[in-house]
Amino acid sequence: MAFDPTCPSGICGSAPPPLIGSVLTGTGMTLAQAARALEQGRELTLTDVQRRLVQRWSEEQLGAPAAAR
Repeated sequence: MAFDPTCPSGICGSAPPPLIGSVLTGTGMTLAQAARALEQGRELTLTDVQRRLVQRWSEEQLGAPAAAR
C-alpha cells in the first residue's frame, strides 16, 4: 500500500482497515507471517500503521522487535 499524503495517520474513512482479524489488509498475511518475513529480511509493502502493528505483535509474542525495513 502506498503512502497517501492526504491521510498521514494511515487510517482514513475511505481506506480499508489495516487489519481484519489477524490478517493484514492487502497482504493476505497474518501478523505472525509478516513478523517472520521481516525477520528474514523480506521486503513487505505495508502501511506505517501495519508495520507498527507487526512490530508490536513481534515484541509482545516473541520478545523481540521485527526487523524495521
